[in-house]
Amino acid sequence: MLRLRLRWALRDARAQWVPVVAIALMIAIGTGLYAGLSSLTEWRIASNEASLDVARMHDLRGSLGGGYLPEGALAGAAARVDGVAYVEERLVVPTQADVAVPGGESVFVPARLVGVDLSGDGPDVDRVIAYAGGALSAADAGEPVVALERNFAAYHELAETGDLTLAGGASARYVGHAVSPEYYVIIEDGNFLGQANLAVLFTSIETAQALAGRPGQVNDVVLILEEGADAGAVEDALAAAVEERHPGSGLQFTRKENDPSYLAFTNDPEGDQQFYNVFAVLLFAGAAFAALNLVTRMVEARRREIGVLMALGVRPLSIAARPVLVGVQIGALGVVFGVGVGLLVGNAMGGVIEEFMPLPVFETPFQTGLFARAAAIGFLVPVLAAVWPVHRAVRVVPVEAIRTGHLAARGGGLAPLASRIPLPGGSFARMPLRNLLRAPRRTLLTALALTAVLAMMLTFVVMVNSFLVALADGDEELLGDAPDRLIVDLDGYYPAGAPELSAVAGSALLGAAELEVSTRAAIPRDGDPLLLLLRFIDFESELWRPSVVDGALDVDRPGVVLARKAAEDLNVGPGDSVEALLPVRTSEDAFAVATVSLEVLAVHPHPIRNFAYADIRHAGIAGLEGYANAVSAVPAAGETLRSVKRGLFTTPGVSAVTGLSETSEATSDAFEQFTSVFLVIQAFIVGLALLMAFNTANINAEERARDHATMFAYGVPLRRVLAVFVAEGLLLGAFAALLAVPLGVGIVLWVLRFLLPESAPDIYVPLAVDAGEVAVALALAVAVIGAAPLLTVRKLRGMNVPATLRVLE
Repeated sequence: MLRLRLRWALRDARAQWVPVVAIALMIAIGTGLYAGLSSLTEWRIASNEASLDVARMHDLRGSLGGGYLPEGALAGAAARVDGVAYVEERLVVPTQADVAVPGGESVFVPARLVGVDLSGDGPDVDRVIAYAGGALSAADAGEPVVALERNFAAYHELAETGDLTLAGGASARYVGHAVSPEYYVIIEDGNFLGQANLAVLFTSIETAQALAGRPGQVNDVVLILEEGADAGAVEDALAAAVEERHPGSGLQFTRKENDPSYLAFTNDPEGDQQFYNVFAVLLFAGAAFAALNLVTRMVEARRREIGVLMALGVRPLSIAARPVLVGVQIGALGVVFGVGVGLLVGNAMGGVIEEFMPLPVFETPFQTGLFARAAAIGFLVPVLAAVWPVHRAVRVVPVEAIRTGHLAARGGGLAPLASRIPLPGGSFARMPLRNLLRAPRRTLLTALALTAVLAMMLTFVVMVNSFLVALADGDEELLGDAPDRLIVDLDGYYPAGAPELSAVAGSALLGAAELEVSTRAAIPRDGDPLLLLLRFIDFESELWRPSVVDGALDVDRPGVVLARKAAEDLNVGPGDSVEALLPVRTSEDAFAVATVSLEVLAVHPHPIRNFAYADIRHAGIAGLEGYANAVSAVPAAGETLRSVKRGLFTTPGVSAVTGLSETSEATSDAFEQFTSVFLVIQAFIVGLALLMAFNTANINAEERARDHATMFAYGVPLRRVLAVFVAEGLLLGAFAALLAVPLGVGIVLWVLRFLLPESAPDIYVPLAVDAGEVAVALALAVAVIGAAPLLTVRKLRGMNVPATLRVLE
């Protein structure tokens, strides 16, 4: 008996193979996308852990904040501190790099020399791991040999080996591309995807000292702590040890969990997974509604047959077995397809992520348990969808089931309501709305399925637009009325009359120029400290000054102007005070970390919370009154940013020349490339919407075969029948679109206000809904849904009118 039922179920599935395959594909897209995206999360977590282990990322980093000490001083102080397992001294200095590109224009960008101990097998902490080309070795100590950071090299598509020139004219050779845990993700001064304008150059500490003119000096230390060691106690003990031996010198500490790169590549997977979960719920809901609706309609299409079987005395359980087995076949087919979709999505997304976040280890094991859970849900959806209508069908009196020879609920549902509403046009114009109203349950289920899909499409449209608006707001704030403004950074702090400053500020290459002081600061708070890039500028400048959304720029009182997001995170406003840790200059090459109380003067609108400003007249709070380490300027008439870079390249003291427009353009370019991640998902979303619309139209064509045959018999042309079908699809799509708008916007708002602050706490992204873009996206989606019935034209054109009418009568 079971064998016979299986054969009947296979026959039923073959007879309805188009909707069977379509429903299976819908389930496959829902389960496959969830499994593929969730696999990506598991891959990233496993890859992060393995990459951190192999690279031995520091637990604690200490920086002298502008000062220098003799080599061995920091390591010697750390050796006296309990809880330190490994320690490495480094020299980290800013410079510029002119990287040769054979056959093309060289890449000219700010750079950072990171000098490490290459003795033995290289550094024991924050290892420099070869990614392409050759690796640094002990033989390179003291030689003009470097390794290029891989993100920068990949962005500019540089060869694996080549030549470069550093500020001051020193030449060097790079032997390959390398990765190090501090630079798995490049976040420079709050700018994400900063690899376009920062070349990190790894080299031996001896080479860095020679190139920077700092022989025998260091300014940075990284430590790995013993298991169970108290990081706070180590910080206090190390700071005290350095102060005891070198009075006036202080360390600024950054723990691993507060490192921008570490936060970016470890926090994102969990935040992304929460979004994937919401995404999966919507997709599963859409697929479930569609499957429930369509399987229900398939079962109800056999309602007369079920009535005959009941009249013949067949047991309800036996009757139910066949349609339920069809649901089992759909579920099994959906599982098979879903595995393929999941692998396709996972591999495609994994390739994109690996390109943007190069790790020394990228693990991609097949997630058996995850796929099994997704497959189980996908399998149960059509089975349960078949159980409910079968249960309803077998409870009907057999005579009523037999008497109902077709499924068109003429005059049923809410159709009488339409007859009372004065609609324009004739019978054919009113028919689409009447068709939808006469089966309200089916219409609602189909609309809900389409709503879930359209909401996800809308989510991506609004999210991308919100990020673009945040980038535009940042550009408008930084560039203002000087789109060609640039910053010339110096390799140290110089008194206002120093020849190095005079050579830059008075250069014929520059037009208007103003001195600035740039330093780092940190504001302690519950949890992680808020790190700031604090710039002392002229609040009365005609060249540039921050705009204000609250408070005022006051040159008479020492204070700070915070970004809006920083003020919100600290719960402060104009008139309040914050306690900031910042390096205070104590001697020529020494800075001590001090706690300084700063009044909040105003709030500026830049979306990056790290940007903070104070008036240069009060640089004395950092011990830098009368000093400067940067120049804000615009090119002179007839000069370009590149010509200014070239002209100042060999100027003593200049470490970098950065055009602010370059940073914004690079960030925008990188973001546009990153949106390719969304294209993979959106392709499946569009496919899912098309499948739903086609399947609905296909089953509608079967259910209303007698209606269509009657119209054809009375001479109604095919185009008019299709017009009714298309109008019905457009009404259904428009209704789903109206429901999708608040749902999609709500999801984006939840992502921006709850998920993003966890994964990217330094950026504020406003909810930006472009009504035009949303309207275009929804209009295209509705048009696709409305056009789906055109795929049934072959079935309608080939209809045997007499046979259709005779069979149904």
